[in-house]
Order: sequence, then structure tokens, then C-alpha cells
Amino acid sequence: MMLRFFHRVDDPWSFLLAQLLPGLLDAYDIGLECITVPFPTLDFAPRPDLLTAHALRDALDLARHCDLAFDGDGTPPDPALAALAAARLLDVHAPAAYLALAVRLGTALFRHDAASIRSLCHGVVPDPARLLANQARQLREGHFNTGMIGFGENWYWGVDRLAHLENDLLTAGRRRPGHSVGLLQRKPARLDVPIASATLELEYFCTFRSPYTYIGTARTFDLARRYPIRLVPRLMLPMKMAGYVVPPMKSAYFRFDPAREALRHGVRFGNFCDPFGAGLERAMALVDHARAVGRLEAYILSVMQGVWADGLDTATDAGLRLIAERAGLDWPKAEPHLADQGWRNWAAENRAVLETIGQYAAPTYRLADYVTWGQDRIWMLERQIRARLGLDAG
Repeated sequence: MMLRFFHRVDDPWSFLLAQLLPGLLDAYDIGLECITVPFPTLDFAPRPDLLTAHALRDALDLARHCDLAFDGDGTPPDPALAALAAARLLDVHAPAAYLALAVRLGTALFRHDAASIRSLCHGVVPDPARLLANQARQLREGHFNTGMIGFGENWYWGVDRLAHLENDLLTAGRRRPGHSVGLLQRKPARLDVPIASATLELEYFCTFRSPYTYIGTARTFDLARRYPIRLVPRLMLPMKMAGYVVPPMKSAYFRFDPAREALRHGVRFGNFCDPFGAGLERAMALVDHARAVGRLEAYILSVMQGVWADGLDTATDAGLRLIAERAGLDWPKAEPHLADQGWRNWAAENRAVLETIGQYAAPTYRLADYVTWGQDRIWMLERQIRARLGLDAG
């Protein structure tokens, strides 16, 4: 049995994953093929500048919470040096040698250590054609992103999905005797952040059409119940309705991956009814009314559950009425607000604010000067909250 690791030398998440893969090969009886690939095409990564900036920030954040090394300073590696490093890896095929070299090259790239890169890549000539051929292979096999592991027909991104991969390897009976499971180790957080002098404000940039938003929303509201936080939901139109095109392959992954994340967190998921278009606009039109009658949290949760778990069609009166009424709204009083268009102003404003903090997708969190993206970062967000409240960080 063989894993395929699609690695990009200047991808911080791929670099972190490369550090853990030797341990995976020790713990499981499995082969590994390492394939070097370039940056995803624009149809899969429409905002490469923002994605790169976020990856650098997030990798640094993730590394300090886990037993991983990352010395990036927030600026991307030199493209010419990255091209040399990628070409150097193309001719390394033994997994142990590839991973060791990938970590050495990545360490030098993110430190902007040009001398080390040139020494490691002496005599190497960049070979973009081979990188593109590897990328074409990955697309044929069913995925588009870097820092990805393929196992059969399933895909696992970065260190965040290693638990799912380990689970599947365990199910396949591949664990070696005498080896423990659980490669990604969280270390005690020691966060140097200012202690808050008042209630914290947590901005939550979210959309009804994001399955990842749905999976994390109940946990997000729970933070505001457990800590002195003023949670400010900032609902937006999703990327596709904001002018971005989502390729079918990416859409398919956004159905599969959230299902296993939902299962991990005990969230019902899978019987969904896409609210794209009129259904989403109708759901957004009732947000101000739900807020005015003190039922905003219940309404947000009801819409997301209705869309992603109950198969309710928000484009119909029957579907939206059920969603509204179980959130505690009086339908005869709520229904007239479907004609309101004021929500479009604050939805556009929320997306504009998101852009100003260097993000473009949901769910995104902003806690003072701390910004993170994704429901799989809620545990790190909670550590920030505790540190800022002067509580223990672990």
C-alpha cells in the first residue's frame, strides 16, 4: 500500500507536514511516494497573495502550539530560490532522503538563507515542465492542493488531517506492533499577549453556505458562554456569490472533508440543500429581524443546521419558515422582512473588513490583533482567549 505526498517547497503547511511524515512511516507499514508540485492554478487558489500571507502566519502560529519548527518571518521565500529547491527534489525518490532534504530546503527557504539553498542545489537547473507534469498527475488523481497526502481515493491536507489518515491506516491494519498512534503533539502554550482589561470582542466572519462555518459555529458560540467575550457575528455572502468561481473538484472536496470533520466533532452533517442564490438571500434577509428580537444565535444555528444537516430549502417558504420558527421567530412577523434589502450593505461591509485584515474566506476569527482562519483553529483561538484573560494557556 502506498501514500502519495504532493509537496510544494515554499508551502509552509507542506513544510510542517514533511516534518511529521518520517514518524508516520515508522509507526505504520506503508510506502510513500513523494511528488514535488508547483503552486495551485488560479482557479483553485484565486487569491494567491492572501493565501500565501495567511499560510505564513498560520504555520508560525501552528508550530508554536505543536512540536514543530518554523522560522518564517512572514515574508514568502524568493521565487528563484524556491524554483531551485523544487528542481533539486525532483530527482530524489527514496522517501527518507526526500523528506530529510525537503525539511533542510524548507528551513533555508523560510529563513531566506540563499547561501544554503545554492549550496544544496549546486548545479541544479529549474525545471518548471516537470513540476507542471506532476501537477497534472495530481489533478488526474483527484486533488489540486499542495501539502496533500493521497491514500487510495481519499485525501488528507497538512497536519490538520493526520488524525483522519491515522484512523484510516489503523482501520486498514497498517500500524506496526509496538508503536503508538497520534503523531501531531500539542505542546503547552506560552503566549506572550497583553492581558485584557475588559470584556474581549471576538469578530466571527461567517457565511451560511460554508460547511466548515457550520461545523464550528456551535463551538464558537460556546466560547462566548464560557468566557467574558462579546461575540460579533459578521455574516457575508460566500466567495462564489462574491464573484469567485469554485471548480467542481474543489466543491466535491468541500463536501467530503467537512463530513469527516463533522463526525469528529459530533455534528450532524450530510443531508444538505445548497442555498446558493435566492435561498441564501432570503436567509440573510431575516438576520436583522432575528437580531432585533434577541434570537440571532438561535437563527444562525438553525439556518446552518437546516442547510447542512436537515435538507431544508431556504428558497421556499416551507423550508425557511421551519428554520425560523424553531429558532423562536414568529413567522407572520418575520415573513415581511424578506423584502428588506438592507442586509446587502452590512454583508458587503463585512467582506470589505475581512479584506482589510488579509483574509477572504469563512470562517475567520479576529480577536484584537489576532486573526485566524478555519474551524480547525478554534482550539488555538481558545488558547489566545485564555492567555488574554490571564488564565492558564493550556
